[in-house]
Amino acid sequence: MALKKTSFYHTRNKIIPNNKAAAELLGVDIAEIERMDKEGAPAVMERFILLWDSKRINSPGWDGWCFSRGSLMHKRMIWKPENLLNARREAERIGQLEAEIHNLYSLSGLIKITKKLLLKKHQPKIIYLKLHKLL
Repeated sequence: MALKKTSFYHTRNKIIPNNKAAAELLGVDIAEIERMDKEGAPAVMERFILLWDSKRINSPGWDGWCFSRGSLMHKRMIWKPENLLNARREAERIGQLEAEIHNLYSLSGLIKITKKLLLKKHQPKIIYLKLHKLL
C-alpha cells in the first residue's frame, strides 16, 4: 500500500515541484524536504510557500498587484525593475512631448514656427543672391 502524502507535499509539489528549489527557498537541504514530504512539516513552512506563491498588496491604488514567486505582478504580467524604470522614462518623455506641443500651440510657439517656415522658404533665394554678389 502506498504511503499517504502529506499536506506539505501537495502544497509544495503544486507550487515548487523541484526539491532543490524548495530546499533553497526554505533554507534546508534536499533530504529535509523529502523528510517533510513524508512525515509533514511545521505549518509555518507550508504557509511560507503559500505566501511566496502569491501575496496580494492590500493598499489603495494597488488593486490587482501581488508578489508571486519573487516577482511583482499585475494581473498576469511580471514587472521587473527594468520594466518599471522604462515605464517611468517613457512617462517622463511623454510629459516632455506634451509640454513641447503645448508650447508650440501657444502664440509664441506659433510665431517661432512661422519664422522658421518663412526662413526655409526664402533661404534658397538669399543664398543665390549672396553667391551672385560674390561673382
